[in-house]
Amino acid sequence: MNDIILLNRYKLLWKERNEKVIVAEIRHYLQNEYGGTLETPIGMLVCYKENNPLFWNIKINLRSDIRYSQTQKHVWVMNESAFKFKWRFFIERLNDIIKPRFQPVKALDEAIKQHLITNNWISEPFAVSRSIEKTEDFHFFGDISTMN
Repeated sequence: MNDIILLNRYKLLWKERNEKVIVAEIRHYLQNEYGGTLETPIGMLVCYKENNPLFWNIKINLRSDIRYSQTQKHVWVMNESAFKFKWRFFIERLNDIIKPRFQPVKALDEAIKQHLITNNWISEPFAVSRSIEKTEDFHFFGDISTMN
């Protein structure tokens, strides 16, 4: 499973792909003039086949603390710890609600859909939904064993 670049700015890292499920991590992708890259995880793509009725459900979940500038080609991660004064963080969040500065490229949804159809990974009928998510809490249970 080769990772792909969409719209010269988004990279899909495939986690799982079979006839019933497709899962990929979505990263904002910037390449500099020296060939180096900067990748910021911005969300997940989850596609699965519903059984009754039979159709593909495509879900694009993006992080709420990411802001994109389409004109400046930058990614900002807005989280509370980045601000010296917590009130500045909340003012910035309120400003974004009133007048959003940076939003995800709407063409990303279309590019993902076209890639999935072109490669015959999904077929009609299908539904596409995009959501902005906020992680409230994260816990890890158990041990991770490394495979040699």
